[in-house]
Order: sequence, then structure tokens, then C-alpha cells
Amino acid sequence: MMFQTIAVSLIIGLVGIVIITRLLGRKELSQVTPLDFVYALILGGIIEESIYEDQAKFYHIIFALALWAFLIWAIETLLVKYDKLRPIVKGRAITLIKDGKLNIKNVEKAKLETEQLRTLLRMQGIFSIEQVQYAILETSGLVSVIPKARYDQVDKDEILDDFEQNHPSYLLIEEGDISERDLEAAGQTKEWLLEQLKEKEIEVDNVYFAEWHPTGGFNIQTYDN
Repeated sequence: MMFQTIAVSLIIGLVGIVIITRLLGRKELSQVTPLDFVYALILGGIIEESIYEDQAKFYHIIFALALWAFLIWAIETLLVKYDKLRPIVKGRAITLIKDGKLNIKNVEKAKLETEQLRTLLRMQGIFSIEQVQYAILETSGLVSVIPKARYDQVDKDEILDDFEQNHPSYLLIEEGDISERDLEAAGQTKEWLLEQLKEKEIEVDNVYFAEWHPTGGFNIQTYDN
């Protein structure tokens, strides 16, 4: 009898998931917002309780799924009808980089560290903050990027017979802290870094981030810039 109950619960749950997924619309995983994640999380909880709770009947499952589906439909309908509710419920896009400058206030508001931002940029094929003209954190958690015009893609073999291969950039300083690991990866020393900052008349504690590229040199942003 227990196996029959579990089987019925799973079948009802599967049908309910299909129906609720259709209510959410045709979204790719990259478009899923935190609210959509909550939808799925609670849905999973409903199915789990229905399987392991002895007193849960099949009609209890159907009622819970129907109510949850109605609530999702109601919320999504309201968000479509009233645009002013959307940023309150689902959040709004945040500009992290504007005109090539990192917006420290927005980065901290988004609870991002510089290395996390660099990771999101690398997922877009951008390996240095220096290459970015605009970067916007979408409600899905992904970053949309407009690269600086001088970094628009050009096939080098179309204009040059001899060209240097690309290299990654290294985040040597993040929020005033020197990264020994990145210094070692870059083949440089702490003394060399401090000397470079001294020449530029920049204090380490005032550096929000400092990238270094073997051919492009430094890209530094301070707290007061």
C-alpha cells in the first residue's frame, strides 16, 4: 500500500510540475529569477511532504498543487499588468560598470566581490575589467556586457603577419588586500607591486582593485576615483 501511495504521489507531482512549469512560461535557465527559484523550491517541498507524510491523501496533493499554481499565476499576471510591481518583487537590473568605470556602490549593493564580477565577465568572454564599457547585472544573476570599441573583435591574421598571443589579466589587489597567489601566477613579487604603486603615488589601502596584464599593464581603480 505504501508503494502505491508513493507512486500516486509521484505521478500527481509530475503532472503538477508540468502544469506549473507551463505557467512560468518558456524560460531558459539563464532567465530564471530568484523568485522563480522560490517557486520551484516550494513546489519540491510540497511533493516531498506528500510522499513521506502518511496522512497526506492524493486529494491533499492536488489541492496544494492547485493552490500553488494559482498563486504563481496570480503573481505573474499582476507583474505583467502592473510594471511598477516588477522591480519590487523580482528586482531590477544594476549597472556595475559605466563608461569604463566600476561603480563600487552598486557592486557592493549587489553583494559582489571583484573576483566574482571578473568570473561573470569571463563567462561572457571578457578577461579584464579594462575591456568593459558597460556591464549590467541582470535579475537572473548574469552580466550583460558592452565591450569598449577598441576591443571589438578583429581577426589579427587579416591585418598582421606577426602578432602576440593573448594572455589573461591578474587581480593583484582586491579591496586593499594583495593577492600573493595572483602575484605568483603573474610571475611578480610583492616588492615589485609596491614599487609600481609608489611610482604611481597610490597607497595600497586606497586601491579597490588592481588588475595587471603582461602587455597592457595596470588597470587600477581607487576608492576615491
